[in-house]
Amino acid sequence: GVTSSWEATLRVKECQALSQTGSIIEAASILERCFPRPRLRDGQIATNDFSTLQSLMLHGHLYMLSNRASDAIVQYRFALAKNPYAIEAVEQLAVLGCADTAILELVDEAVKNFAQERISSVKKSKKGNDIMQTGNDDEDKNQDDAKDNNNNELLIPVRDYVLAVTSLHRNQLHASHQHFSKLNNLFPDHPYILIQLAHIQQELGQILGSEQSYKRVRAIDPTWVEGMDKYAHLLFQLRMSRKNAFLLQQGGFLQYQYSCHGGRENSNNSMDKNNMGTCGVELELGQLCADLLDAEDKRPEPWVCLSLYHLAREDHEKSIAFVDKAISLDQQHAFAHYLRGSILLSSHRPDHAVVSFFRANDLQRDIPSYEGLVESYLAANKFKEAICTAKEAISQAPRDARATTLVGLALAQAPPNQQGAGEGKDRAKRALKKAMDIDPGAPRPLFALVDIYASEGNFETCVKLLQDGMDGTGATKESSRTSSTSSHTNTWVKEHGDIIQAKLAEIYTLDEKYDSALECYHTAISMNPHNGLAVQGLERLEKIMRGLDPDDDEMQEEASEEYG
Repeated sequence: GVTSSWEATLRVKECQALSQTGSIIEAASILERCFPRPRLRDGQIATNDFSTLQSLMLHGHLYMLSNRASDAIVQYRFALAKNPYAIEAVEQLAVLGCADTAILELVDEAVKNFAQERISSVKKSKKGNDIMQTGNDDEDKNQDDAKDNNNNELLIPVRDYVLAVTSLHRNQLHASHQHFSKLNNLFPDHPYILIQLAHIQQELGQILGSEQSYKRVRAIDPTWVEGMDKYAHLLFQLRMSRKNAFLLQQGGFLQYQYSCHGGRENSNNSMDKNNMGTCGVELELGQLCADLLDAEDKRPEPWVCLSLYHLAREDHEKSIAFVDKAISLDQQHAFAHYLRGSILLSSHRPDHAVVSFFRANDLQRDIPSYEGLVESYLAANKFKEAICTAKEAISQAPRDARATTLVGLALAQAPPNQQGAGEGKDRAKRALKKAMDIDPGAPRPLFALVDIYASEGNFETCVKLLQDGMDGTGATKESSRTSSTSSHTNTWVKEHGDIIQAKLAEIYTLDEKYDSALECYHTAISMNPHNGLAVQGLERLEKIMRGLDPDDDEMQEEASEEYG
């Protein structure tokens, strides 16, 4: 091992350089030789005498890159014990699956040790002045006791941060949202806290709140890059999905929320009618790309943003090229792999998409990567793999409506011989209803359940489900839930009521209640003139009411010529 502090510093810098050139194994082996494994000392496990916070964090990072999770946990635990304010170590321990109680115990113990070291150093510095202060011994003793109590308190709310990140990495989004909101109240202009809050709001479907949080980050620090690729994704969703008829049915459910999957082949007519929306998304995404590239072009986020910009322009070839550039800069960037899988899936290459989604899931076991895997397996007709992946998602997030929805979707689309114990449709219904109970404001289980009942011809139940979703009464059974869930329900219904109206009109059309369908379509278009589902559905309905085949374009042209 190293024998002096200057040698330790030199070795750490050498290993940093090696890791940046891709020599991960060599850098880790050098650190192992220079800083041997912790050993017992006076009955306690102790690190090398010359280990620093920097060396421990680097050692843990190299172990993570080498997929040595247990060794990484040991290094991060020692880093946190050395300094309780090492919040990077807290986050990495949360990523590696450590329980919040274990991390909090480490923090509390480190605070006590940290305080004792500070007090002992202060007392040593005062020893030379003891003779001159003999008359004030009692007063000094009382002051020292008061300082002991004060030093046991953290200067920043690390405990709240521990709870926030551990709940986030356990996919407990509502709890994490509450903790980060508390931190945001304490530090209202901190960009890192705001960006985490924006990510959580985005996954919860609080689209407008998420957009406002991202804009606050941009206002506070225009050069902030970390996590801004998800802001680009939000802009892509918000503009393309809501204004350019990107909400098309595929795979039996409505493509919405944290997914840019789905075909675009049926949206060309609507795109021509919504050029202003296209210009809007290109303008905003283009400006964001330019700003991020000016700030830092050696990070993956600007290139992911550029990939989304070209995806919005329907240029899949350039989009793939730029997301590959992002991955080449940082192969550990999970969102870049997720986006690559999304592009491949929308290009009808599900087998290739599975590889990218699997890598994204390996780096970060979040629900979006599980969604991508399940959708890819279903598109590739690998129903057994889709069901197994959906069940794995539930094990990762048992109280997340999106995970439960994935099970319902996989069971609903799987053939009877691959649905396990049979009765796949009934099991799918139960799973989707459970998802709606967990999160009454979630649109995906609602539309998937409606599609199942519609395929069975039970249009009355479909109408009731959609009307309850519109009124927000579907959450009555869960009225005792948290205020954040209730807020999510009200927010989604308020922002996307036109989508429910368009779906309701579609059900009325299938039930041949054309007057009610016509009314719902007009209501949806009045709420959002750019709703592609409503515009396309209304065109189909008008053809049906005129006695034409809505899927026969030649007959439509002959009819238009006949009626002048």
